[in-house]
Amino acid sequence: MEHKLETNRFVRYGRQAALVLLLVSCELLNAVLADPLVVGVFPRRDAAVTAKLFRPLTQHLEKHLNRRVRLELSPTFEIFLNRLKERRYDLVHLNQFEYINANKELGYIVIAQNEEFGERTIRGAIYVRKDSGIVETSQLKGKKILFGGGPRAMMSYIVPTYLLRQTGLMEGDYKEIYASNPPNAVLATFQKQADAGGAGEVVARLPLVKKKIDVSELQTLAVSQPLPHLPWAVKEEMDNDLKSKITDLLLNLKNSTEGKKILKSARLSAINPASDAEYDSHRVIIDFVYAK
Repeated sequence: MEHKLETNRFVRYGRQAALVLLLVSCELLNAVLADPLVVGVFPRRDAAVTAKLFRPLTQHLEKHLNRRVRLELSPTFEIFLNRLKERRYDLVHLNQFEYINANKELGYIVIAQNEEFGERTIRGAIYVRKDSGIVETSQLKGKKILFGGGPRAMMSYIVPTYLLRQTGLMEGDYKEIYASNPPNAVLATFQKQADAGGAGEVVARLPLVKKKIDVSELQTLAVSQPLPHLPWAVKEEMDNDLKSKITDLLLNLKNSTEGKKILKSARLSAINPASDAEYDSHRVIIDFVYAK
C-alpha cells in the first residue's frame, strides 16, 4: 500500500513537471514564432554608426522581453520617414518634430526621452568659424547656411530657423542648403563649405565630430533655450503589459552595471520618463516657423 502511494505521488509529480515543461516550451515557442519587435532609430548619424550604438540596447530588450527584436536602420531620412508612415516600428527613436507628427497622425505615444552628457534637455544652435568675421546673426543675410538635415530636422533646421526669424532674417534673406545629417553640417562649416551651419548644440561635443576637426575653431553664433530631449515612442495600440516592460527596461538602464554599459555604447547618460505635454514647447516653435 505504501509502495503504491509512493508510485502515485511520483506519477503526480512527474505529470506536474511535464506540465511545467510544456508551458515553458510553449512560452519559448511563442517567443520564437511571434513577430519580432521592430525598433527604428532615425538617421541622426550614418547607419553603420547607428548600428554600433544601438545594437546592444536592442539585444538587451530581446533578452529581457524573451522575444525577437529587430533593429531596422535607415540610410536616409526619407527612407526612415516612409517606414514611419507605414507604422513599421513598434518602438521608435525619433526627433521631436517627427514625434509630434507621428503622435497626431500615426498614433505613436512617447514613453521616454534621452539624457546626453548628463543633460535632460537639448538646444539648437547656429555655428560659424571664429575666423569668419561673423559675430551677429544679422550678418548671415545673403550668406550660405547649411542645415543638418532637411526642413523636418527639429534641432538642426527648425530651431535654427526659429533663431534666424527671431533676429529678423526671413526666408530668402539667405541661401539654405542641407547636409545629410547634423554632424556633417558642422564638419562642412568648419571646412568653409558654408558660412554657417545649423545643428544641435550637442553636436560639436560628439566624439565623431571632435575626432575630425578642431571644434575650438568654431563658435555658436546663436543658441536656443533648453528644450525637451529626443523621444522614444511606441504604437498606441501596443499591449499595456509590453509597453510597461519596454518602458521599465529603458528607464532602469541607469540602475545597473550592464545597463550603464548599454547607455555608454549609445552615447547616452540615461533614458528618462517623458510625457506628450512636455513637447508643447516644440509645438510652439514649429507653429511659428511654419505659420502660413
